[in-house]
Amino acid sequence: MKKKIAIISLCVAIAAVSLVSCSLFKEKNPNGDGPDVPPVVESGEKESYVMVEPVTIRNNADHIMIENVYPSITSFSNKEFENYINKTIAANISEYRSEINHMVDDETLVDTIYTYTTNYEKYVWGDYLTLIVNQDYQTGGIRSNTWKEIYNINIASERIIYLEELFRATVDYEDAIIREITEQAAQKNYVLMGGDGLKKLPMKQKFYIRDGKLVIYYDPSEIAANKYGALEFEMPFTLDSEGFFEIN
Repeated sequence: MKKKIAIISLCVAIAAVSLVSCSLFKEKNPNGDGPDVPPVVESGEKESYVMVEPVTIRNNADHIMIENVYPSITSFSNKEFENYINKTIAANISEYRSEINHMVDDETLVDTIYTYTTNYEKYVWGDYLTLIVNQDYQTGGIRSNTWKEIYNINIASERIIYLEELFRATVDYEDAIIREITEQAAQKNYVLMGGDGLKKLPMKQKFYIRDGKLVIYYDPSEIAANKYGALEFEMPFTLDSEGFFEIN
C-alpha cells in the first residue's frame, strides 16, 4: 500500500511540474490580459526542420511593467549551438529587465512607470531562419528606445550567418546595397547620415530574409534622424537555388 501511495504522489508531482512548464511557454490570448500573441510568419520548405517555442515572462509591480515574449529553439540536433542561441536571446532580455528592476527605489516618483516589452517574429525560407526580437524599453528618455535584435541562422548547418555569406565572393554586394538604399531613401525624402549619405555598411549589418527577399534593417537614428523611426529597405535581388542572392 505504501508503494502505491508513493507512486501516486510521484505522478501528481510530475503532473504539477508539467503544468508549470506548459504555462511558461503558453502564448497569450489576444483577448486576455498581457501582450498579444507574438507574430509568427512561416514560409518556404523547411518548417518541419525547426521548431520555435515562445517563452513568456511578466513582472507588473509598482512603477514597473515588464511583458517579455521571446523565442526558444527546440529542434536543432546540435544542442550546444541551440543552447548558445537560446541563452544569448534570454541573457540579452534579462539584462534590460534587471536594469529596470534596479531603477526603482524609495525616491521614484509616484506616477513614474518603467516599461520593457518584447515580442518576436519568425521567418523561414529554404535553409534560412530569421528570429527577430522586437524591443521596446521606456524609462523616460527623450529618444526612442525601440530596436530589433536579429538572429539569422542556416538551418542545414545550424550556425549563425552574416550578410556577406549570402553572396558569391565575386559579387560587390555592399556597393549594390548602398546604391539601392540611397535610391529608396531619396524616393521617400529620407536624409541619410546627416546629409552626407550612406558610404559603408557596418561589419555586422542587420538584415533578415522574408519570403525570399533580403531586407536591410536600421534601428531608429542609426543612419537617419530619429523622426523617421526604424528603416527597412527590401532589396530587389533574386535568391538562387544554391541560396545566394543574385544582383539584378
